[in-house]
Amino acid sequence: MKDDSGRIIQQVYWYGDKDGKTFFPSFINSFSPKEWTITYNSEWYEIRSKKGNVWVFANRPLDNDANLDDSAQIHLNNYLYENNMQPAVVVHRGHSYWLPRTIRRMAGDAKIVVLGSCGGFKNLTDIIEINPDAHIISTKEIGAGDINRPILNYLNNTFESGKTLVWKNMWASLTKLFVADPSSSIRDTWESYIPPYKNLGAIFLKGYHNMVQE
Repeated sequence: MKDDSGRIIQQVYWYGDKDGKTFFPSFINSFSPKEWTITYNSEWYEIRSKKGNVWVFANRPLDNDANLDDSAQIHLNNYLYENNMQPAVVVHRGHSYWLPRTIRRMAGDAKIVVLGSCGGFKNLTDIIEINPDAHIISTKEIGAGDINRPILNYLNNTFESGKTLVWKNMWASLTKLFVADPSSSIRDTWESYIPPYKNLGAIFLKGYHNMVQE
């Protein structure tokens, strides 16, 4: 997960539609100022843990109609490349119709890919081509911001603490959280999310990719 400088680099792709603008503030607010240093410019946020050396980069969900979110992603990608920062964690926060753009922009060789969009399960082939060793969290049905946020919080808290990420433990913890949610919609939506160790499509594709490479 860590790069040569000991950093865990995470990139989050946001889109400037209604949902992106709605959920982005709660995403930023999920990083406590006591534990994270937050800086930003006109196009993206840079969020660094005060311990654990976790760096999160997220483009702002700028106006999609004017292609400003598109420009922000391009400029952030260029910044990461020019500063030798390779995202080990890539997160797609947007509808499924934005996912092909996120996939095209991935730097490659990510170790964890989180698909917070509807039907992200259907795009596994393209993702494995670019990130052959990735552990993928996806959903077979509808994605939800109120589920994606706790997933990212768990990941970031684990990275920050320096503890080993154990997928089964993570899923058990999140399941306990979501089954207690008063919203039946949240409970039902969580059931469609697939952890990496149960993502049989991704496991098969990775095995096939490795066989072809050999």
